[in-house]
Amino acid sequence: MLTSMRRTGRPSKGDRVVLYSRPERRVRQAVEKSATQNGYSNVSDYVAAILAIHEGLADLAPRPDSDTSQQELPMNHTA
Repeated sequence: MLTSMRRTGRPSKGDRVVLYSRPERRVRQAVEKSATQNGYSNVSDYVAAILAIHEGLADLAPRPDSDTSQQELPMNHTA
């Protein structure tokens, strides 16, 4: 018998589309550093925020991660 299944994970970020860009390597590295310094866990959200603000749509900009204290789990140990 199937029971109702609840979807877990992060909530939807809303209506989004893909936008590709291929900056110079040094630009990418600078953006990665800025994203981390500004509390974003991924470059995509940081770039989306910059674009939204630049276009006068700051209310649509992704926000930095609320909990930046989490760290990656060490994957060099197996169960």
